[in-house]
Amino acid sequence: MCFNSTVKPRTLVGATFLKFLAENDSAFDLLYCITFKLMDHEWLTMRASYMDFNAVMKCTRRQLERELLSEDIMRLEDLPSYTLLTR
Repeated sequence: MCFNSTVKPRTLVGATFLKFLAENDSAFDLLYCITFKLMDHEWLTMRASYMDFNAVMKCTRRQLERELLSEDIMRLEDLPSYTLLTR
């Protein structure tokens, strides 16, 4: 995947993701899949209805940000949520 190297991310999470993207051409696809599996997991755990969509999204975002900012994560495959892809 090609991206403009002059883009400056506005957040630390964005900078972390750009690092993963520079190292792995499939980083976007992989994080996309992880995100939707995590969102589904949160949805079922919270027993959410359509009225809870925003709360589920907020929870999913917070969880992903926490995982991406963890110091022991060197690649997307190290994310704890990565294991959701095998379920």
